[in-house]
Amino acid sequence: MSVACPLHVRAVAVVVAGLVLASCGSADVPIQAPSGSAAAASPSSTAPVFWPLRGTTAPNADAIKKRPIVVKVANDSAARPQTGMATADVILEIPVEGGITRYALVFQSQDPDRVGPVRSARQSDLNYISLLKAIVVHVGASQQVAAMVRDAAKSGAFVDVDEFAQAGAFERTTDRPAPYNAYTTGAKVRDAAGDKGKEKVDIPALAFDPTVKGTKAEGKDATALVIPYPGGDQLTKYTFEGGVYHRVQGGKPTTDGGKEVTPDNVVVIKTDINEIAGTADAAGAPSVDYRATGSGPVVILREGKRFDGTWSRQGNEMYKFADASGATIALKPGLTWIHIVPTAFSLD
Repeated sequence: MSVACPLHVRAVAVVVAGLVLASCGSADVPIQAPSGSAAAASPSSTAPVFWPLRGTTAPNADAIKKRPIVVKVANDSAARPQTGMATADVILEIPVEGGITRYALVFQSQDPDRVGPVRSARQSDLNYISLLKAIVVHVGASQQVAAMVRDAAKSGAFVDVDEFAQAGAFERTTDRPAPYNAYTTGAKVRDAAGDKGKEKVDIPALAFDPTVKGTKAEGKDATALVIPYPGGDQLTKYTFEGGVYHRVQGGKPTTDGGKEVTPDNVVVIKTDINEIAGTADAAGAPSVDYRATGSGPVVILREGKRFDGTWSRQGNEMYKFADASGATIALKPGLTWIHIVPTAFSLD
């Protein structure tokens, strides 16, 4: 999801909650170097440094090279409420089989005290984990996908932590039925990852700007957005009220630890989503994959504004977002929720 753009604070002085949470949204105010300034271009002892996936202030330039953790978390109705979402820098909501979605919770600025329920990997995960150079945490996968994940991990693209191979990194709780009872912690994941998990990595950064006026893209006032996932328990609505985005899915607020999760940014990436031949589950529903490079339409919400534009990405670059004039659509520092949806979805 490495982009050089005027509003982008690079990974050297650098991105996708604040460490103080308000209603599970970020409350910290980053001191961000002006676009194009020397502080943004090259770090010094006095230059501010920013988390590449969150845009908030980091302690130092070494901290932002910490290898991220990506945890695959279930999102069918039986899995809710999930744990650990409020701590994430980025939440990817990705379509899987049967019309449901699954989360990839991305942690770098802080590790989760507890996260789950952890579920299996999908072929579509290979679209972004190499980019993030992450420790990928999951409970198994189909035989075909497990082989693909293992092979990719052997190449050094990421570190694989799978319950089937490293059961000690996971806990099976007794208060939820299987398969929704697998949980882990950031400490257990990093311990299971070993020396590879301690390696420093360069993470391409998302483009952030602390004020909506700082982005030169043209937005319009918008207080609501519906994402028309099929089925009543997947339909998602965002409402901007009281200065925050309230998220409702399946008719219920999205919560973590009993508190509402309020993302600072909502990014809806429209792209081609296709069934993968030979991957049907026991109910006959095939897995799906999505096109993660090239370009396509994007809708972005921040601070009560809606920006319609284009996403673009090549290879292992980070996603870029721009409006019709080519101006970068910058994100607000904090938690970013990214939806991957079919191009045909209407977001009017």
